Amino acid sequence: MKRGDELGQIRSVKTTAKRRAKSEAELLDQATNNLARALKRDTLKKNGRIDYDKLRKEGDSERLLAKLEQA
Repeated sequence: MKRGDELGQIRSVKTTAKRRAKSEAELLDQATNNLARALKRDTLKKNGRIDYDKLRKEGDSERLLAKLEQA
């Protein structure tokens, strides 16, 4: 036992700062990024590469293609 415990003293405890709650926009961004990463991983696993020209022809948006490249 430590000396402070023997005397019944209360010792200070380090705490962490409370996390700030994420906004709805931040949650949506995170979810979108997770989905893009999963889509990219699955496509690479199936085809070995991502054919962006084929995705454009199939009607996928430039925004989605940009997210895939970033993922």
